[in-house]
Amino acid sequence: MTYSFQELLLSLSLVVYLTTCAIVAIVRWQHKCVPFVEHVDYYFPGWRAVAFGALSNLVLIPVVFMPRDRDAILQLRLILLMASPLFCSVFIYSYFGRVLKLTWWKKPAVAMSVSYLAMSLFALVVTLIPGTQMQGMFRSVYFIVAGVLTLIYLVALVFALIMIIQPLSKFSEENFSNPDDFPEQYARTLIFIPLLHLIMSWSATFNGTSQVMSFSLIMLSVLFVIILLGALSPHRTLEVEQLEKEVEADQTESLAEPEQLSQERSEEILRAIRQQVEDEQACLDSHLTLSKLSQMCGFNRTYVSGVLNESLGGFFGYVNRCRLAHADTYKQEHPEADMDEVALLSGFNSRQSYYNARKKLII
Repeated sequence: MTYSFQELLLSLSLVVYLTTCAIVAIVRWQHKCVPFVEHVDYYFPGWRAVAFGALSNLVLIPVVFMPRDRDAILQLRLILLMASPLFCSVFIYSYFGRVLKLTWWKKPAVAMSVSYLAMSLFALVVTLIPGTQMQGMFRSVYFIVAGVLTLIYLVALVFALIMIIQPLSKFSEENFSNPDDFPEQYARTLIFIPLLHLIMSWSATFNGTSQVMSFSLIMLSVLFVIILLGALSPHRTLEVEQLEKEVEADQTESLAEPEQLSQERSEEILRAIRQQVEDEQACLDSHLTLSKLSQMCGFNRTYVSGVLNESLGGFFGYVNRCRLAHADTYKQEHPEADMDEVALLSGFNSRQSYYNARKKLII
């Protein structure tokens, strides 16, 4: 059987896309087997969602050998229609649900994954059966089910984006002295990935020509490579046991009714903060958090936060200004030291964190 150039291009593009998906799934799955990664769900949250999303695309393998079959092309378009919002929402739920210590996301993520897998397997069976089955009432019902599921996945994706946006502007500065403990930069990047994914997938779905589908598949492959590069290293560095203890402490403290602080009480808390951060050099702890500082001072986290905001410019600003001052002193006393050493010994978890803090607080 002789295929046209457009059909061969579609098959080749699909081969590239499926190969990329397989590589992404293998790399992500191997994180589970890395010997030094004891808490894989902490350092690589969402690895299951990435592996599932990538491997589920393998149901499109028959389309590689059937680029002119109407049922095969229709299944490709419908799977791309559903897969984009499904994959993006499940990944965000899985990743940031664990980062934010949430539990409600698990059931909807599993339900959406099961429904999508059922539709994908059904599409695979229809594609492999000789003849054209997607006609008449069967075709209408199938399109309705696929449309309803796509709408559900889109709503889930909106809630997933809200999950990121809400804590993004305040999470790192209010709770962590080093933003790397919460993957803020990674979170900002992920906000745009669903939009790109939808544009690429749905352009192939609604246009349907071989050229557009080929181009979209290549662009989706590039996007998967970007996701792969982001999956090669963890975006979080805080020890999981430490974080769990602090979250539990925060939940316990939140049950107490706050009271109005007197001037004397505020000054007492202020002295305790300065004692711990400046005199005891708690600022040199690269994973110092507001909760940990509150425990060291012996006061409620809410009161410590209030005093920091009122008198010292907030937790993030105060701690990192102390670190920058220590870094300047250390450089003067040790002119031979490189910036990596200066940054690490001053409480920053990387040279980049040092320059980011200096740019934000000094310049």
